[in-house]
Amino acid sequence: MFPTFNYSQPEEYRFSHDSVFLARRVFEYLQEKKMSPNTAIDICSGCGIIGLDLLFHMRAAGIQAPKSFDFLDVQSAYQNHFQENVSRLGPVTTTVQFINGNYADISNSNLANEYDLMVCNPPYFSKQQGKLPTTDLKLRSRFFVDSDLPSLIEFVSRKLSLDGSAFILIRNQLEHNQDQLAEVIKLCNAKFNVTQLEDIRGTHVVQIRSLLTT
Repeated sequence: MFPTFNYSQPEEYRFSHDSVFLARRVFEYLQEKKMSPNTAIDICSGCGIIGLDLLFHMRAAGIQAPKSFDFLDVQSAYQNHFQENVSRLGPVTTTVQFINGNYADISNSNLANEYDLMVCNPPYFSKQQGKLPTTDLKLRSRFFVDSDLPSLIEFVSRKLSLDGSAFILIRNQLEHNQDQLAEVIKLCNAKFNVTQLEDIRGTHVVQIRSLLTT
């Protein structure tokens, strides 16, 4: 429905359309609310689809983009694709960097102290759910291997600025008796507002904000 650009990505693992839909939804939200985040991060970024697509939309609309945008992923195999995608995106005023690291390591010195905007399309499955992929790249992209959902929410709670918003895709695994949306609400433990904005092909778009945010 909306133009974007031709991404570089590994042959063995292609991003899902959930990522581009999330980028567009976040763009529309920022535009509607007239929000101008200064610092941003794409968690579990892979080759940068969500964050770079968001910058693409912001540039096309002529609205102010974040001054800095970090892209955090535990798999270094994505870095060359990320750099190629930055080149394909073309000129932006935002300083972008790929950080090869785990969100469980909150002390990573390459990270900003806090972020006004967070976007994330995390793995949807635990290793107990379904047949595991044969390649390491696909395994770690689709399944929680290097960390888990509680660690992800802890990262968000520690790094989200007071006026910031985090937008995360959450897919319930009800067939495995796993309600991830309920788990996120419980993990936020009345410290944050958790709002389900909509569904993208059966996946929840969840916004997390400070209780002090209006």
